[in-house]
Amino acid sequence: RPPAMARARSGALAAVCAAALASVSALERPIRRVGIVGAGPAGLTQAIALRHFLGDAVDVTVFDRADQLRPSLGGGVQLNSGAAVLARLGLGEALKACGEPARRVRGRNAAGDTLLDLDLEAAIRASPGAAAAGLVDAAGDVLALTVMRDELERVLAEAAGPKPIVPNERLVGLEALPGGCACLFASGRREEFDLVIGADGIRSEARRAVLAEKGGGLGTFDTGIRIQWGIAPGGSRAGPAGELHQWFGPGAYCLEATYGGAGGARFDQCVVVHAAEGQAGAEAGGMNPNWDTADVRGAMAARLRAAGLPAHLEALAQKCERCFELRCYTHNPLVPWVGLGGRAVLVGDAAHAMPPFLGQGTNQAVQDAYLLAKELAALRDGSRPSLEAALSAYTRARLPAVARLVASSRLLGVVETALPPLARDTFFRTTGALGVAKAVFLDGATPKV
Repeated sequence: RPPAMARARSGALAAVCAAALASVSALERPIRRVGIVGAGPAGLTQAIALRHFLGDAVDVTVFDRADQLRPSLGGGVQLNSGAAVLARLGLGEALKACGEPARRVRGRNAAGDTLLDLDLEAAIRASPGAAAAGLVDAAGDVLALTVMRDELERVLAEAAGPKPIVPNERLVGLEALPGGCACLFASGRREEFDLVIGADGIRSEARRAVLAEKGGGLGTFDTGIRIQWGIAPGGSRAGPAGELHQWFGPGAYCLEATYGGAGGARFDQCVVVHAAEGQAGAEAGGMNPNWDTADVRGAMAARLRAAGLPAHLEALAQKCERCFELRCYTHNPLVPWVGLGGRAVLVGDAAHAMPPFLGQGTNQAVQDAYLLAKELAALRDGSRPSLEAALSAYTRARLPAVARLVASSRLLGVVETALPPLARDTFFRTTGALGVAKAVFLDGATPKV
């Protein structure tokens, strides 16, 4: 064999080996730079959890499409399992300071007949699993509360660390790299990371990128339900602050409740849910929002009046100073949450947006973020052999819980908006009497991480 040919083959073999070693090295290098897309509860909790478990070992950057974290935005959320997990991250006292305790849920029809009466505090205290999971803290307080979304985001943003959120950056795509992933933004900005976490909600561009790689659709569906929210000053409703009251009438369901807000203020929320016109089940296009307060407030009051619900609900709707209306969409959770060569992963609504009828969207997003950070810490200390193993453990642990809650939420939405009154009332009376309603509540309210 001529020496020149041998040298050429030897050089080619060396080049192939070098490339293979470089590829392996890239895949096995530590996770040092993490990009989080979305500065809602999921993304902010993710930043907090990464600092909690990994400290300065990772550099975390949070991007958001909004130009700032805006006060007086959105409605209220219910926290239980999410509150217990956030307490593990050191935020229990902050949440108790701003939140309103959620002690009871009462459901009645338009005639005032009781369909459901669920003592939330008693259910939690009586459940060994709930108490052991931290739903009852060291002070003996039950961590079930209601809080305005903007106040929750303020608390989370303050705890997320000194590095500021990067505002006004709308993700338009992800690009797979050897051992990493690049975020592409509408501004032209391009940032490379070892791992990208998509926490960008129901309209997730990260989800689009992950599923496009797999050759599938978004799996985002219109539930056929429309939801109107109204926010009024505290003291506007007739019911006790610690109770969430549900009202069921022909063609409409109403929730009235009090939520904690900024500076110790309290806000009353009126939510009206009804079946939307048009075909349900089609894959979603736009979100179809209506932010005109006057229009939505008038429509809420008219619908409550037409459903024959108590007059104090219409009065509450008329007192609302901020209103908005959205169609209700859901994600199929049974799709891949990991993509781009295993360097992009989804959390929260980006992975499994669910209808709001169990109040579990934010709670489950917080648990996603906590467990993902915990698995990345296991990767660092060698308990997980690879990033693939860590992300696989995260999805395997979270998928059963959220899939069950998505299905239960969709079923509850149908019951509340589509069943004839007699069937609906029988459903709630029966599930309450048999303890099913309490079991479903505790399933969502008890942390699974």
